Amino acid sequence: MGLRPASPLARHWPLLLALAAGLALRALLWGALPRIGLISDEAEYLASADWLALGRGFAWHTQYLWTRAPLYPLFLAGHVALFGRELAPIAVSQTALSLLNVALVYALALQTAEGRTAPGVAALLAALYLPLASYAQLLLSETLFLSLLLGAFLLAGRWAARPASAPGALWPLAAAGVLLGLATLTRGLTLLFLPLAAGWAWWQSGARGAPRRSLPAAALLLAAGLTVAPWSIYASRAYGGPVAIDTTGAFNLLLGARTAFDRGRSDAPTRNFVLAILDPQLDEDARRALLEPRRGTQSAVARPGSCLYEAGDARLLAALERPPAEISQAERQRLMSAEALCLLRAAPVAFAQKSLGELVDLFQINYTGDERLTRGFALGRVPPWYLLALFALDDTLYVLALPLAVIGWALLRQAGGRRGPQLERPAPGSERALAAGLLGLIGLWLLYNLAVAPLLFAINRFRVPLMPFVFVLAGAAVAALPRWGGLRTRYGLACAALAALLWLVAATPYAYLEPRAAGAPSRWASYLGPYPSSLDSTATGLAARPGFLAERRLSAALGAGDIAAARAALADPALPAWSAAVGAPLLDGLEGAPAVGLDRIAASQVRPLEQWQTALVVGELFRQLGDADAARRELGPELVDRQNPVAWAWEWLHPPPLPGDRLEIAEDNDLGYIRGFYLGGYDATIPRPDGGSGATLRWATGESVLRFPGAGTGGSRQLCLSIAAGWPPDLGPPAVALSLDGAPLGELRPGRGLRVECVALPARPAGADYTVELRAPTFVPDALDLLRQQGPQVGQLRLLGYQLDWAEIR
Repeated sequence: MGLRPASPLARHWPLLLALAAGLALRALLWGALPRIGLISDEAEYLASADWLALGRGFAWHTQYLWTRAPLYPLFLAGHVALFGRELAPIAVSQTALSLLNVALVYALALQTAEGRTAPGVAALLAALYLPLASYAQLLLSETLFLSLLLGAFLLAGRWAARPASAPGALWPLAAAGVLLGLATLTRGLTLLFLPLAAGWAWWQSGARGAPRRSLPAAALLLAAGLTVAPWSIYASRAYGGPVAIDTTGAFNLLLGARTAFDRGRSDAPTRNFVLAILDPQLDEDARRALLEPRRGTQSAVARPGSCLYEAGDARLLAALERPPAEISQAERQRLMSAEALCLLRAAPVAFAQKSLGELVDLFQINYTGDERLTRGFALGRVPPWYLLALFALDDTLYVLALPLAVIGWALLRQAGGRRGPQLERPAPGSERALAAGLLGLIGLWLLYNLAVAPLLFAINRFRVPLMPFVFVLAGAAVAALPRWGGLRTRYGLACAALAALLWLVAATPYAYLEPRAAGAPSRWASYLGPYPSSLDSTATGLAARPGFLAERRLSAALGAGDIAAARAALADPALPAWSAAVGAPLLDGLEGAPAVGLDRIAASQVRPLEQWQTALVVGELFRQLGDADAARRELGPELVDRQNPVAWAWEWLHPPPLPGDRLEIAEDNDLGYIRGFYLGGYDATIPRPDGGSGATLRWATGESVLRFPGAGTGGSRQLCLSIAAGWPPDLGPPAVALSLDGAPLGELRPGRGLRVECVALPARPAGADYTVELRAPTFVPDALDLLRQQGPQVGQLRLLGYQLDWAEIR
């Protein structure tokens, strides 16, 4: 009797192991990432998705710096329409896709290597690689893009495995073209890869003995083109001219050209160029000022202006004579491209040098990249478990997989089509020859990205779409470890040398030999070496953690007005000196001696970490002295406004009772009494109850809090608010629900103009605090609102609920 064939589960147990490991890692990461607000492109994606979900189409991007490929905003918009702006459903979908990507990596490795070891290793690497797991909880397009891209490669490999004469032999390739088209609609950078993929299909057709080599290439291009074309037609109409996918390529090319021209990376000149032809609130003089050279001392040029503007380009000058609202995104794309070409002609050698440097940067580790969520690691903010996971599952896996991938490429390439010791050329049409064909497509993808990314700019995030293929090749190297002797050919030795070079570039052990002053950081940020290497940064973050926790205990005690706990926290030897410089004078104020706190600040040689923190502490002490004008002087400067430290003040300050229990919002003295409010400003158009218009207001988020210290009198009181809600006309005014200690107080329905609304408050003992919570739905403002954010608010999407002028307990 013959043996019963093994079940699919038994045959593919390495995949099950990888999926279990990947699921466990993603479960441990769920809701635990050390996020501080939105990062990178998240705000833009969420805003455009919200407008899509409201039926506004892609109108949000008409006022932004660029336009985006549509598929990922549509993916998010579907979730927003079904579940609101809750991020958990999006994370669930993306986690499922990230696990699917692990299976796709396994299937790809099955097509390129024999046995189960190589696919199992590749899938396990993909399952444990931290960015592939953590990106599932970020509003970034990489997870969806990889699912489409890996699926396309898998179908292309299936086509290569079918005989050319088999019925329906072209359908896998046509399906691969559809997925490549969808991937292009997720990230426009893939558009230029489509002809390369078609060229691969043409070449592979010859290897398969197909009678008509052009037919497969045409099928792939036609399928991809039909997938992309409807959007290209729509985008060209919506954005006022030819737009194939998006206009980010023009912006990124301009940014890369500007970086080379200035010999230093700064986004400001590129943003200024676009804002000059975008922002409707700028008059013609202000628009031209953005394009002129920046001058420093003695009128010397500190930074050159726009290349087209200095050259008197007729297209740009004509655009400046028109209102920005009349300039379409397609015209902005043409002007950005023209500006980039002007800069490239002015400094071609610098651009070549810049691109070479960007290529090196692409392989190196930037520890503080936004997507790594390491902001504040040197202050101890990042949890130790995440620091260790970042070091082991991101940087270490990358540094090991990169050279292994080159070795794996060499071994697979030799096994697929070259002679070498103990290796024979495979017969045409054999599995090994077909695997070599798929290997060629993988190689094209890797080379394409290595060629294009440095032309723009290189960040760690650009490596993520390459890593699944790196893991496929690395898995092959690990599985073929006993056959590494086959590298003793000129090709094999060349690949081994390249692997060693890439390891040196990525790991940078030579940074230890760099001559530098004592305590100075290294010029190279990578895996090994002095700070800011991954190894040293990890150690720095771990060492700083106790100080951060001590600071948290101090801020909690001060915010609660707990004098005994604050004294104990200040006595903690782990507390950083800059934290004590904040806490000690605030404790003086709590103990009834604010003048002592002011003297302490004046005499101290140690200052808080940030200058605005000093201003807040001094302002709080003046408030406790009863000097409201002096407090206003300290809390009002621009350095405080740029931070909008509402959350910080709520955590650290325990402010005194308000005069008359009246809180003037956005009047510089409201910090410490409010939470969940954006930076205030004057709105000249908002109607007032007296028939006039104009008021200084703050917008509130969906969850906000007002604090009235010592407002209890023993009797019933009422809270009155001067409130408005200037929502867009197509959205109804919100309902604002108020509660006290979780008990509902009532609901307000503010209109578009200011009016006074009151709710009853229960009696509180004399001297007791009232802390009132307010909840409201929110809307996403237009793109210009996001562009106008300054300081730490840059890149943070404002979700606007209601506007507040003042609040008073009567």
